[in-house]
Amino acid sequence: AFIPHPAIRVGGRAGDSITHTEITQIGFLRSLTKYFKDHIDDATKIDLSKSYTINDLYKLYYNVNDKEAQKYTTPIKSVIDVILVENALVDFNNATKKLPAAHFDSEAFINGSRRILTIRKLIIDDVKEKKEYKEARKYIGQLLHTLQDFYSHSNWLELGKTVINDKLGVELIIGQVASPNQSTCTNEGCLKTKVRCGPYQKLTLNKCPLIYFDCINNIRQEIITQGLLTSGFSINQFNEFGQAIFKPKNVEKCSHGGVLDTSSYVNAVGGINKDTVSAIYSPHHYLHYDAADLATNQTEKFFNDLRRDLGDQDYAELFDIHPSKSKMIVQGFVDKFRKYHFFTNSVSSGMSFGHNLYLNFKNSIKNRFSKIKKLFGRQTEVPDYKTGAEDSNGDLKPGDKDDVHTGILMKRLFHIDQDLSSNKNVHQQDLIHRKRIIEVLRQTYDR
Repeated sequence: AFIPHPAIRVGGRAGDSITHTEITQIGFLRSLTKYFKDHIDDATKIDLSKSYTINDLYKLYYNVNDKEAQKYTTPIKSVIDVILVENALVDFNNATKKLPAAHFDSEAFINGSRRILTIRKLIIDDVKEKKEYKEARKYIGQLLHTLQDFYSHSNWLELGKTVINDKLGVELIIGQVASPNQSTCTNEGCLKTKVRCGPYQKLTLNKCPLIYFDCINNIRQEIITQGLLTSGFSINQFNEFGQAIFKPKNVEKCSHGGVLDTSSYVNAVGGINKDTVSAIYSPHHYLHYDAADLATNQTEKFFNDLRRDLGDQDYAELFDIHPSKSKMIVQGFVDKFRKYHFFTNSVSSGMSFGHNLYLNFKNSIKNRFSKIKKLFGRQTEVPDYKTGAEDSNGDLKPGDKDDVHTGILMKRLFHIDQDLSSNKNVHQQDLIHRKRIIEVLRQTYDR
């Protein structure tokens, strides 16, 4: 999966990767911009070609200053924060973290599509029939994770596609899938690489040196020519019935790939995931920005379609777009005593995914780290390492804050306040921190 949030970039050597948080926020903001343009007294005030933050939109719509806009936007920001947390939890919840259908892994396209359609129906029912907005918001986050992973885990981009799959989230059959007994990948095009690592990598990854495959054109030509969908297999996966899913050995299927996926050593070696910009975690790292771009467009479409099916009144209620004065007062009071988990004020509707994206967030990275540390009640500094910077021994040197693949995010956070020069009490502390972070991530806001 894409990395859940920019603030959790602590030395994973996958710098500048796009996250589920950014994809979700930008997709929603684009949809929200269209909503406000349709409802504002003067539609010319909002230009769809320009970039807006949530605060920008509320200042335009309500004709208020920054301070007043903050009051109006607190409820909707809290709603989005809940959605972002639920999105991230798909990677860490025992029921979904190794479920192929939740990530479109292991060629589980029918099951993944069914999951999206099922959750979408729950969202519609919760809003229109039950008025259960809190549950609906959680479902939105869970659905979006799967929706977004389609583009980083499948071979949609490798098939030469440059636009979203318009059947995704709408129909059960979203494309023709390679048959179970059909080889989809080849060993050719994958370069095995070994990288030495320092004590920080040894502690958090539990493996050193780092061995991974950097792959290009490793999907079989007949798969491309026939336009067949495939996705990578990974280790320790289980289906909806708890049955183990293994990468076949009688045919050459693709792996998810990356340093933590040992299935990448089973023919066909390597992998095809596009979760990050680093070959260490993503064999098809060079397609990461394209995957993030399509995932964002698909996310925007989801919100636009949801608005269409719910109607503007229910859509506005679901996201607290027009809060009452009493709600603004109460929500503002509550917000003085807690911070958003994942929501980021600096994200705007017009952000595009190029190699300069990281610069757009540079000014807010420091604040994000502060937020994360506050979640755990820690005041210590987060060790960080510069991408590709190594000393004469091949060990990483301290440097810029960096990304990390979702598979090791929680491991790193468990030890966020450890003295990394020593392994003392690491295992004992791991259990304590593991329990705490899951509890923190599961916190949502009563409305």
